[in-house]
Amino acid sequence: MVASIGQAERQAILLAPAGSPDAAAQAFAAGADAVYAGLKGWSRGGARGELDREQLRQCIELAHGLGRKVQLALNIIPRPAERERLLEELGEAAEWGLDAVIVNDLGVLRDIRRRLPEMAITVSIGCGALNLDDVLFYQDLGASAVVLPGYLEPREIAAIKAKSSIAVELMLHMVEEFTQLGKCWMPSYYHFAAAERIQPAPRLAGSVKRGGVGTCFRICQQPWKLLQEGVEVDCRVLPSRQISRLAELGEFLEAGVDVVKIQGRSLSAEMVGAVTARYRSALDAWKCGGRVDWDAAVLPPMWTVQGR
Repeated sequence: MVASIGQAERQAILLAPAGSPDAAAQAFAAGADAVYAGLKGWSRGGARGELDREQLRQCIELAHGLGRKVQLALNIIPRPAERERLLEELGEAAEWGLDAVIVNDLGVLRDIRRRLPEMAITVSIGCGALNLDDVLFYQDLGASAVVLPGYLEPREIAAIKAKSSIAVELMLHMVEEFTQLGKCWMPSYYHFAAAERIQPAPRLAGSVKRGGVGTCFRICQQPWKLLQEGVEVDCRVLPSRQISRLAELGEFLEAGVDVVKIQGRSLSAEMVGAVTARYRSALDAWKCGGRVDWDAAVLPPMWTVQGR
């Protein structure tokens, strides 16, 4: 058990996913302090779980009208020719009042810090930060916050917070996959394999992060067949597990977590609202000196994250 902090200091932000305008509205209604959304063309996953420019502007207006905030997930690695247009669109979002941006590319982090020095920048979970040295590296680059995976322990979070000044976002509700988040080559492999059926494999037209075509095909979630001399001998789905450490929320808050993050821009608006409400209730109970009962913390299977 990590050392407890004062009750008045338990002010962690609840950050919920917003894959659609309805999801954003449901998240705020359920008590989210902030939401994170993708912008079409600039966020992993293609059109899935992304907002267009007008929807993003309206989301920011809604949030600010409620005293809440919006983070923009730009968690791709843009091509060099795309970077200027990305920065221009981000500058426009900043004029609308965007509160923070989530990045997965260190060059983009540098460019945003130079172009928009007042913008809060969060390092995506896809950058793979796992320990104090990782966090200090991103802190030195000018990041405002870093997202850590939910399988870290409270004592690890406490050790990071003791020697860093950067805000820590913990993905407390997430899917742990067999690949390192944000470091997957499988979409590109799939793109090449499909192309070879009709023509020689093309040059990779984009970054691995974009799967060559700007889309995650969720290959890791499809069944894979094992063939022996052309005969199927096995078929399996690659391992993954749902992490929902709501019952340990108090320990993470005591360790100094600044933001409790919920994964799931692919969830329906109703599910976003339901999951957010459960986490809001637990967070408020802990702030008031209560503790989270394990039975109450168990989440129904239908609430689990489907993809990212």
